[in-house]
Amino acid sequence: MAKRTDPRIVIKEHRPWRGWLFSIVLITVSGIGGWLLSSRLPPLLLEQTQGTPQSPALSSQEQLPHLQQENIRLRERLARLQRELEVEQHARADLSANLVNLQDEILGLKRQLATYKGLVKSLEEKGLHIQDLTLSKTATERLLHYRLVLTQGRRVDRLTQGQVHLAIQGVLDGKPARLGLDTLSKGIPLMFKFKYFQILEGELLLPRNFKPTQVKVALIPKDNPSQLVEQTFDWRSLGG
Repeated sequence: MAKRTDPRIVIKEHRPWRGWLFSIVLITVSGIGGWLLSSRLPPLLLEQTQGTPQSPALSSQEQLPHLQQENIRLRERLARLQRELEVEQHARADLSANLVNLQDEILGLKRQLATYKGLVKSLEEKGLHIQDLTLSKTATERLLHYRLVLTQGRRVDRLTQGQVHLAIQGVLDGKPARLGLDTLSKGIPLMFKFKYFQILEGELLLPRNFKPTQVKVALIPKDNPSQLVEQTFDWRSLGG
């Protein structure tokens, strides 16, 4: 027969306050840890931020005043260079204009010198001479000023007089044309009267669409019309 053993009675100590105490400790530790994190984390982050290189946006903000000053300086320099360039351009334009005027004056003086030389030479010769003819532009379009120089040798010690026939040949509206003083001027006959030399001047108004090619001048003495003097001038050589 088996030996019956009596059941053991285990007596456990009931301590419910330990659970409550553990919960209170856990909550307290969690609160303290959260407070520490909240108070220490921002300074740590700030220290890390200050220890790292600045962001591009912050660097651009710091450089903005310097860039603005540099922009102002460059603009002022550009404006100064533009003013200097304008002054230089005006000076060059004035110099070019003065050079052109000087060349024209030199050319005019050369023509006058040649005229006077021819005048002196023609005075040593006999007969009537057409010494020179020049044309110059005026402020009015197609209006030209002419200057005709006539001479007579000093060996002829008397007055000579007569009429000047001047005609311009060219192309008008695609057709050959010959225009005289009666068409180009006020219609008053051009007369000459002198002993040694005479300068005749006047104005010619060319018609529209007229392209001149040459000018023919004829001197008809009053006392002897048969001994007329003629000369033809190329238009390009007259300066018109």
